[in-house]
Amino acid sequence: MTVENTNEFEIKLLFPGDQLEAIEKLIISNGGIRRQHLQAAYIDTSDFALTRAGFAFRLRKEGRQWIQTLKASTRNPLERLEDNVTLSAVGKEMPEWNLDLHQNHEAGQLLRKKCPNLKPDDLRVSYQTDIWRRKALINTQLGSLEYALDSGFIYSQLNDCVSSIKVLELEIELKAGEPLDVLSHAKNLIKNHGAYIDTRSKSERGFLLANGLQASPAMRAKAISLNKAKNAQEIIACLIDSCLQQVLANQSALNAELDQYSEYLHQLRVGLRRLKVLFKYLARHDIHLGDEGLEAFKRAFDQLGGYRDSDYVTGTLNPILLSLGGPEIKLASIKELPNPCFITKNSEFQLMLVDVMSISYLGASISADPEDRRGDKEQVRLVRKTINKLLDGGFSFVADRASRFSELQDDQIHSVRKKMKFIRYSLEFFRDYCNKSKYAKFNKSIADALEYFGLFNDMCVAISRIEALTQDDPNMLFALGWLKAERQRVRSLCGKSLKKLVRMDPAWGLKTLNT
Repeated sequence: MTVENTNEFEIKLLFPGDQLEAIEKLIISNGGIRRQHLQAAYIDTSDFALTRAGFAFRLRKEGRQWIQTLKASTRNPLERLEDNVTLSAVGKEMPEWNLDLHQNHEAGQLLRKKCPNLKPDDLRVSYQTDIWRRKALINTQLGSLEYALDSGFIYSQLNDCVSSIKVLELEIELKAGEPLDVLSHAKNLIKNHGAYIDTRSKSERGFLLANGLQASPAMRAKAISLNKAKNAQEIIACLIDSCLQQVLANQSALNAELDQYSEYLHQLRVGLRRLKVLFKYLARHDIHLGDEGLEAFKRAFDQLGGYRDSDYVTGTLNPILLSLGGPEIKLASIKELPNPCFITKNSEFQLMLVDVMSISYLGASISADPEDRRGDKEQVRLVRKTINKLLDGGFSFVADRASRFSELQDDQIHSVRKKMKFIRYSLEFFRDYCNKSKYAKFNKSIADALEYFGLFNDMCVAISRIEALTQDDPNMLFALGWLKAERQRVRSLCGKSLKKLVRMDPAWGLKTLNT
């Protein structure tokens, strides 16, 4: 028995079918002449306790050799804890599995912590894979990478019937060197072969297949803890990873061309908004995405916003109009929108995502003076000072507009909404640095206000679109009249909620910066 204790860093790419031959040639030209047959059984409990806790446990036959592997997800969607144990068993018959073989590895220790009541007798084969892999080791100036082109199937027995899904993907795994090398190669494949990122692992896809599901639930933003961050770079990496976790999972689901994609689209846009807020903090520390990346970001965000506008008409406005005896606004009369994957699969969007990932590994200094070498505690102090300054400025902006809300035009109200979103997402990022006794109440107040402001914005957009339809369809006048009257009511609620918010004590800036 041989133990290999490694952490895995890799990026998985999907690509158009017509690029398979070119990618195969690329790997063959780098030594990947022979294909390897990989047959794996994924082990879990009947209720998938391991998968739900973020683990993958498998036995895989590579040639005649069996290897047992335990993987654990991390906050970084491209990194996993991985422990491989080469078993003494060879041949076709699958050996017995033994989780105790991983007890000395970080993944095994984390499993015991998250699943303390797990019993070996509860484990069983949940799904299996049959893959042909063509791989090549590529040496670079920074180290070495492994390209692995996988083709095959995942299959599971569901309701006494064997079901399967196809696998065709390219993984680029870091073997030695720096993660930036992996990301650089990923960019080349995106540019040259129209590849796009997919963070759904074989174990996730197997879980979905075994449960008769098309996709995992849309990924929402998860709580962030910065208490263990030792310096500014760790803070930055933690925040970027949090945003990417949400963005990459939802764009992967959209790229799968789901029929019901509204919630994934919504959560993707939330993740992009959180990134937008983070860019403001990074800019204060001289860390930038770059003009080309920012332009791609803005273009994609605006395009995806068109889907949100149509969702309001079809999902919220039409039911109200019909209940009042009014006409239904046909989506086709506004605009038929194609599946949003045409935006998320786009190369410029994918390249922008890789550029965001790269920021975590650039090791940029937060100091304005490159010669200034601040200690870790001083770096954290500086980050918290920047947070307070930006939040104070945002809150002052909101308070000023609240005092003269009745005079504001629609576009000015939208600016207030954007500033409140900045404050809300900032509070989510930096909750550990806030006053705990004031956080919950303040956060609820700003969330309530944003509900009204969001509804007001939806109405403004709908009015603008419906006004253009009234000449061809006079029935739209009913909808237009109702919307304009309702907009006034909601505007009043926006003003009241805003005044309530600005009377509250902010949740930040009250903890000493010396702690």
